Amino acid sequence: MQSTATLLWVLRDVLGLTGTKFGCGMALCVACTVHIDGVATRSCITSIDSIGKSQVTTIEAIGATPAGARIQKAWLDHEVVQCGYCQSGQIMSALVSRVRRR
Repeated sequence: MQSTATLLWVLRDVLGLTGTKFGCGMALCVACTVHIDGVATRSCITSIDSIGKSQVTTIEAIGATPAGARIQKAWLDHEVVQCGYCQSGQIMSALVSRVRRR
């Protein structure tokens, strides 16, 4: 049986990783962006069944990478943050050159 759960809600509600945010629910904003095998992906429309054995990286882990640490530092140094709600998705989107909308 296939699950209708999206990656976003599994991350937040099952795994407790709340850095990935719900924004529009239609992959139009970047609040829910995670990396799946290094590709920026909107988790609000990504079925959990489509993940398979892919590697999922969320904002919680991105600071441990050299590029992630640099961009987080630049975000603070240049005072990019406004309200902060979608900042994690913006950082995740900024770290890759390809975006997948499933």
